[in-house]
Amino acid sequence: MKQFDEGLRCQDVHAGLRNVDPNSGTLTPLADTQLIGMAASLAALIRGQDVIADAQALRAVAAEQLDVNQFAFDPVIIALAEVGFVEGVQRSGGKITRFTESVPYYDDLYTRLGEAWRDRQPTELEQQLVLLVDHLADAPAPTEELAQRIGLDSSAVPALLEVGGRAELVKTIPLLDGDVVYSPFFGFENPDLVGDLVREHGAHQLADAFAALRGEQGMPVTAAEPVLQDAIARGLLLAPAVELPGGTVQPFAALPYTLDRELLRGRKPVLEKALAVLACLRCGQHFGGATSLPAGALVDVIDKLLDPNRGFLRPHESHERQYRLMHAAGLLAFAPDLWPGGSWVTPRFIDTPDNREALHIARDLITHGEPLAGRAGDEQARAALLLGQPFTAPMQTVTRMRGKASVSPKQWQKVIDAAMGRGQVR
Repeated sequence: MKQFDEGLRCQDVHAGLRNVDPNSGTLTPLADTQLIGMAASLAALIRGQDVIADAQALRAVAAEQLDVNQFAFDPVIIALAEVGFVEGVQRSGGKITRFTESVPYYDDLYTRLGEAWRDRQPTELEQQLVLLVDHLADAPAPTEELAQRIGLDSSAVPALLEVGGRAELVKTIPLLDGDVVYSPFFGFENPDLVGDLVREHGAHQLADAFAALRGEQGMPVTAAEPVLQDAIARGLLLAPAVELPGGTVQPFAALPYTLDRELLRGRKPVLEKALAVLACLRCGQHFGGATSLPAGALVDVIDKLLDPNRGFLRPHESHERQYRLMHAAGLLAFAPDLWPGGSWVTPRFIDTPDNREALHIARDLITHGEPLAGRAGDEQARAALLLGQPFTAPMQTVTRMRGKASVSPKQWQKVIDAAMGRGQVR
């Protein structure tokens, strides 16, 4: 494998291991991969911010949003410093308090972290798991042919499938000719291909459900859409989720046909930020009650933040709650109240290339197939983001939807068969 691919897949493995009990002993042999994966996720979060003036606040955000355990935060920063992504680390009372970042573009980011992973001499299990995820992200494979196709140690396959399955990194689907395995990253990195395969080879029920996503990217998936719930649970649909006030995890499905594949693969952190915005806005649109807004007003919220002459929303007593998701995603900073003596926060856009691109992507996804109308004021902007609840990334939504895969595997037979014959696309 190339070092870029190794660094990228370390981050993907960490995304999956976020579904595993952090106290589980099964994680011990994967410690180096998990650490480098955490480092990649944190580097992507802070890229372009230059100075991290409150590292302890970042520690809290990283624990909540990226599952970078608070006790792993210091080792992760040290790992980033070792590859030159972090400099000038300051401490107080033994705690990291401030540093500067010089995180490079994603090509260099993953290549250098791939080198750092190799330097740590990862275990054989780690090396084979990273290799397995990389290959299954490209195409499904019959279980009985895994060792031969990928070059795995045949005696290690059962352990790899057990660990990969628990982390949702490897999904198994029983078909007529035997079990087939794939990674959810196959669906996440190739949404246009999955959509095309479903349209060409899937049953009418599947094709109709996927076609509905063309008209509303970020469509809320409820019990009324069992086919889409099934596709999410099987890891074949991108579906960030927002936790509603009652504790229900509400997924918002996306099938972005038009995105550059490099964004879907090598720059997934930018896409995840865009999906966080998309889910948050759709949540306000569909679950905002009396304050629910049309799509045009949602776009205006993004336009306000992108406006170089504005880039903020006027202070309000509820901003800290309502914009929590975008703050946790590193898109917004909570600046002081604009009014002298005021105690509210001013949500201000953190204007980095990644954040600007993420907002543009979210804007394009929202407007896909929908007319724009109206202009949103600050009161409407707050209403659009009314439900500032915790955000669940697509890999975590897969495990949250476990048990809801109710569609017969036979309906996926031709789709998976066609996917297995597609070969390498990168």
